[in-house]
Amino acid sequence: MREPIVPQLDAEEFLRWEARQSSKFELHHGFVVAFAGGSADHDTIGFNVRSALNRLFPAPCRTFGADLKIRVGAAQFFYGVVGVVCMHLDAAATFVESPRVAVEVLSPSTRAYDMVEKRAAYRGLTSLEWYVIVHTDMRRLEIDSRLRDGTWTTVTADDGAGFLGDRMLPLDDVYERSSLTN
Repeated sequence: MREPIVPQLDAEEFLRWEARQSSKFELHHGFVVAFAGGSADHDTIGFNVRSALNRLFPAPCRTFGADLKIRVGAAQFFYGVVGVVCMHLDAAATFVESPRVAVEVLSPSTRAYDMVEKRAAYRGLTSLEWYVIVHTDMRRLEIDSRLRDGTWTTVTADDGAGFLGDRMLPLDDVYERSSLTN
């Protein structure tokens, strides 16, 4: 049986519609897209990154996972794998609007989209200081950092650690208990 086609939705319609669904969906420029699942390594690496960021960004900051959407535009909501917000977050919130950090753990099916489209959308958030792409086929982090003048720079870390400002994110912590453990 074929899935029904979802018409183009605005942000409010999408939020009401998705709240009634049994699966997760993202909103890309008004179009509903199914949220892709991941592998055991994807889940382990995402958990490790969230744990590490929780230590690196203490209260009042708060880490969140793939259960919260990130609003990246008027008609765009993404599920990041991990994020950090440093402002009050209502207990019943289903999305975040001003993250400081957004992290995507790559999956083969979403790799190109995460590295190009999502990267561009996240960089448009004025609150965002770091966008981190975590590879799952090799030990590598790509860390996009916003400079003081508002431009972005990308640093690749494939040995030792990546840095979010003066905060060190060791690759051994990121890849612990995954197939990429050293």
